[in-house]
Amino acid sequence: MPTAIDFKSGFDLMRWRSIANAPNAAAAGVTLSYDHRNTEDRHPEIFQLASLAAFNKYNIKNDDWMPLASPALAGTFGAGVDSVFVPEAGPAGTLAAGATTTSVVLSTALAAAVGVNQLANRGDGRGFKIRIVGNSAGGSGKIEERIIIGNTSGTTPTIYLDSALSFTPAGGDRYEILSGRVFLLSAGTLAAGVWKYYDIATNSFSGSLATTNLPATIGTDSDLLSLSELYVPNVRKPGEGFLIGAGTYNNGLLGCLTATAISSITITGQAAGGDAAVLVNEYRNFQIRIVEDTATPTAVGQRRNITSHTAGASPVYTVPAWAVTPSAAAKFVIEGNGDRILLWTSANTVTYTYSIAGNAWDAGTTFANKTSIVGAGVSAVRAFGIVPDTAKLCRQSYIFVFRGGGSNAVDVFDIAGAATGLWTENINYGNKSQTFTTGNSVIIDPIVNEGRFAYINVNGTQRFARFDMKNLIIEPLTWLEYAQGAAIVGTGLALITFIDPGDNTKITSLIHQRRSNVECFRLDIMR
Repeated sequence: MPTAIDFKSGFDLMRWRSIANAPNAAAAGVTLSYDHRNTEDRHPEIFQLASLAAFNKYNIKNDDWMPLASPALAGTFGAGVDSVFVPEAGPAGTLAAGATTTSVVLSTALAAAVGVNQLANRGDGRGFKIRIVGNSAGGSGKIEERIIIGNTSGTTPTIYLDSALSFTPAGGDRYEILSGRVFLLSAGTLAAGVWKYYDIATNSFSGSLATTNLPATIGTDSDLLSLSELYVPNVRKPGEGFLIGAGTYNNGLLGCLTATAISSITITGQAAGGDAAVLVNEYRNFQIRIVEDTATPTAVGQRRNITSHTAGASPVYTVPAWAVTPSAAAKFVIEGNGDRILLWTSANTVTYTYSIAGNAWDAGTTFANKTSIVGAGVSAVRAFGIVPDTAKLCRQSYIFVFRGGGSNAVDVFDIAGAATGLWTENINYGNKSQTFTTGNSVIIDPIVNEGRFAYINVNGTQRFARFDMKNLIIEPLTWLEYAQGAAIVGTGLALITFIDPGDNTKITSLIHQRRSNVECFRLDIMR
């Protein structure tokens, strides 16, 4: 039965309702993180980092919480703590021989042993998604994604798929489990163990990740942001990127672009349709991913950052040299550079960038620094969910940074605006009067309402607002009937989306944990 939505604006008012209490109260530094994917691929749980030793998850479909093992973070829990969900950062590696069209055997070991069929239920009865990349010397040159419906136990299990692949994977082909990881940042004096990740599929934590180039002390508010490749406009599916042409891959389930020429450091797009209308460097610092190449199978799966590109038609994208040059008719997508996590923190101007693959931070090298410092209440949101206006005055490359520190300033960082991005600070926007400080939380809804809105808990008060990232205006949203506790730093908002499998109707709801308390609330967004 189709989902009927018949909200009457001005009559049906948005109201908060109680949901299950969190296991830990919202104290300074407590932060929520979640998956922004816009399909049922999105992970069905919200994660709460509650202390150096407390890490919990909330199941959005069952309405209850569960404690996870201790992350054993180093440092001092408080101002500066943050976390971020990266959906494509799950287990990955190569396959062993012995695959069929409905099963594969892992060669590269998982981070921890899994139990029988553990990967077939991610918390809502649905298995994790696995991406098979046919890029070995004897591979198919195709990428296809399937849902896991069963697995044997151990660190190199046999994995069973929900439907047959169009090819039999070869030994040496690649697998990527799109289950996600939550990256966790502690605060205080920099030390080994302040930066780790939680691997969802294997229910395990990493060891101490690299911290060189981070501040010597993280002592004020922080905000982490992922440039995930699976975060796409509201009109696209994860894996399709930002633009599609007539081409398809994944056995016809996902759209893509088709190359018209190639060199060792370039790939040329379409002469008409697809990416033929791109502006010069509109997608600089995004990535190209080769998604099918049956002529040169070993080229498939390569990811390259776009260093520059010409305008369409037949835009030429310049990238670091290919390890294997694709064929001239390879299929590709343009998507976020999922290797990168950005951080603003500690009352300074630095843009810190973390490479997941390289396990390394840089300070103001990959991306340019701000000119104005961030303060308590800093929040950064990326406008990937929008479709640009006709004149492209607002773009998917924009990151909006609420500066905090008692300021009403919103700074825009265009990651495509120059080789290391371009800052436009203290922009003009409608109703520019509200200041942002301790307790301020901002998150985006990239799925409904054209992916335009960032939702705000204003300074940890009972007031909520939203910011239109496409039309640049802030407006009041709703009032929480219950008094908040003391305003605290830390992200106290998350978002869930109901997706009707019958007609694909989507309804977004905000999740909020009352400041300095355990009570949690849900707000269904009616318009």
